[in-house]
Amino acid sequence: AAEAIMTTYLKPKISAARVVTQAGSFHVGGMAKGSGMIEPNMATMLGFLTTDAGVESSLLHRAVADAAETTFNAITVDGETSTNDMVLMLAGGHSGVQIEDSEYSLFVEAVHAVCHELAQAIVKDGEGATKLVAVTVTGANTQHEAKHAARAIANSPLVKTAVHGGDPNWGRIVAVAGRSGVGFDLTHARVHIGDVELFSDEQIFDEREPEAAQHLGGNEVAISIDLGMGGSGVATVWTCDLSAEYVRINGDYRT
Repeated sequence: AAEAIMTTYLKPKISAARVVTQAGSFHVGGMAKGSGMIEPNMATMLGFLTTDAGVESSLLHRAVADAAETTFNAITVDGETSTNDMVLMLAGGHSGVQIEDSEYSLFVEAVHAVCHELAQAIVKDGEGATKLVAVTVTGANTQHEAKHAARAIANSPLVKTAVHGGDPNWGRIVAVAGRSGVGFDLTHARVHIGDVELFSDEQIFDEREPEAAQHLGGNEVAISIDLGMGGSGVATVWTCDLSAEYVRINGDYRT
């Protein structure tokens, strides 16, 4: 089934988790479809989750919504959305384990783990993607502002092409944060690529760029920026680099 829903991407996306409780064990499994037109709110992404635990519909809905917020709704490939997104979950109850409020945390943890793996797989297999990129924003006034800024950076063609080219261009990251519309104080902002700090409190560390470029040469890249507002808002959005292959795929595509 995971192979049957494949379109422009290369690998089936499946995940599963097993949870042991005092009442017995249960499983959560899932598969997903998506590669292009991926943006928070899921775009042309389909996710199908199942569990053999018994779960009331209200708890099931809550678990999927909670898990999706920091997984499927925190990824982007190209910032493009459509009307065709969906994530659903079915609970059969065949394990004999009934999820009540006391077991909810264990259940949602398993759902989140499966959703996280599927969401990461979508980005890793994004159209033309060669790198998985985690964009983390800290020091924001609110969590909402942190996610908004992270999403803006993750969708920036200039940032994504810099990552693809191995260019530790911290200026592009700062520029996007500044125009994102959230609270931003350049005098206290900090930018890291991997563990390498390239900009801090208006100081530029050009001599560290070779080390940052080395990090960009890997398959997984971390970009972080502190907005300098001193707030507790933190968010991470996952994206991929932007390559010539993405242009080729979508330039050649015909409906």
